[in-house]
Amino acid sequence: MKKYAAFIYSLVLISFFACGNADRRGTSNEDTAVEEGVEITPLEIHEVMKLDENGAESPALTIDISLSTIKAKEKEATDNINQAIAYTLFESDSSDIKGACIEFIANCKNEYMEMKPDYINSRSDAPWFNNYYNMSCEVETGYKGILNYVIFNEVYTGGAHPNSYYTALNFDTSTGKEVVLQEIFKNDWETRVTQELVVELANHFKVEPVTEVVVRGYLINDFYISNNFILGKDKITFIYNRYDIAPYAAGEIMLDIEYNRLKDVLK
Repeated sequence: MKKYAAFIYSLVLISFFACGNADRRGTSNEDTAVEEGVEITPLEIHEVMKLDENGAESPALTIDISLSTIKAKEKEATDNINQAIAYTLFESDSSDIKGACIEFIANCKNEYMEMKPDYINSRSDAPWFNNYYNMSCEVETGYKGILNYVIFNEVYTGGAHPNSYYTALNFDTSTGKEVVLQEIFKNDWETRVTQELVVELANHFKVEPVTEVVVRGYLINDFYISNNFILGKDKITFIYNRYDIAPYAAGEIMLDIEYNRLKDVLK
């Protein structure tokens, strides 16, 4: 576990300057319409494969995929967007999400079947023989027409518990390139964003002052500005998945900051 002395000192300074924002939490815009000219095509796959095809009570691998492919106005933008999605999901360099998905499923099945000898020899009803992959996404238009593509993965391949995580991709639909924070903020934005983030971190854990987050041991790693974020219409959401900064039991931590709280550093 990392040492927190410097971090605690930083939080004290930041919370002092940001205390006036502690109670400002907004509501999200529920309009999920996607920008005109961008087409979304659903990709739905459900597959079940038994570990022992001859066993009525055999454990199984279950794969549920509910994703979307994107078509932008320009072909290059379309390819860039879908390639980024395919790489994030399947580590594929292809812009064909469906093809990458099918290849991924085949690899999952091959890996799963490596467990067959252990199952046949033991005939155990141990729960870790039942594996699954769940993938889904939400797509909407966010800040200044940016396309938000938010992926949720839940995976169980044995062990004490499943693993789940969110990954957010934000696209400029005219080019298909991912938008980074430096493109929407002015210089020296990090300090202001951190001020607001630590306030939301304290709100999330329902503690005051913010240094109690560390004192009470809620964090297992140093706090930072996450590069996993959603540029929504009214707010930016920073995502911290399990183990990023907090233990598994804390779940995913999503910290919202309304844009009107960052007017001084927004471009």
